[in-house]
Amino acid sequence: MMKVTILTENTVYKRGLLAEHGLSLLIDTGRRRYLFDTGQSRVFLHNAVKLGIDLKGLDGVILSHGHYDHGGGLEYWQELGDAPIYIQEKAFEKKYNENPRTKKLYYIGLEDKGSWQKKADIRRLSGGGTQISEGVYLLSEVPYTTDFEPLPGCFWKYGLQHPGYELLADKMEDEQLLVIETEEGLCVFAGCAHAGIINCLRYVQTVFSGKNIHCLVAGMHLKNCDANRVEKTIDTLKELKIDIVMPVHCTGMRAIAAMREGLGSVCILPEVGKELEI
Repeated sequence: MMKVTILTENTVYKRGLLAEHGLSLLIDTGRRRYLFDTGQSRVFLHNAVKLGIDLKGLDGVILSHGHYDHGGGLEYWQELGDAPIYIQEKAFEKKYNENPRTKKLYYIGLEDKGSWQKKADIRRLSGGGTQISEGVYLLSEVPYTTDFEPLPGCFWKYGLQHPGYELLADKMEDEQLLVIETEEGLCVFAGCAHAGIINCLRYVQTVFSGKNIHCLVAGMHLKNCDANRVEKTIDTLKELKIDIVMPVHCTGMRAIAAMREGLGSVCILPEVGKELEI
């Protein structure tokens, strides 16, 4: 049995635990233990202590993508022991968010002066897919295939080959989906799904042809999306017949509420400290 514990999330209801805009999940497959994202600060460490969880001896730390609210906690990597850090190489690009009203750019990427980038065991991944252990895979470079999930227009970057002088649209090619094979089917984890959660799931279906998706735990970046996109997302999730859906972090309260109403008990509401047994 797999167990997923939420260490960092946008919502908290239990005494002594902390929340922040970010995500960090401890995933215990029964054979391996992985930390999926670290939030933006040491909140995930605080919550682990409160929950009686020892984060030493991890088999790996996985960064879903190169934004501060998922990788800021890597600054405290030394408190995790010597676990390797799996990062898609484009996560190190300089990333910005554009305010739609003022058109001002705000830096939202990883800090480049952290000691973890100099001393940690960093596994830089490239290309579309990598198997990191038996039944555990990371997929990146999600293709845009649906008609209602276009390339987000508010993200920009300076590419690794052109640092500092050529601002490019960020297609979020660094975003990694964690896919774990279980007897019940595939378990898919996404940090923000900037390319669109349905694009992400269609990509998983292409790579793992013929296998059903049993569980989805994902930030879905629907907070500022219109009702039409939210409705189409929920309709497609129904068609995919996923047994467990947990919308976290950047999915947004209105979209989460609509998802709960549309999917019923299949949709599990997230909060810091919650344990999900799969």
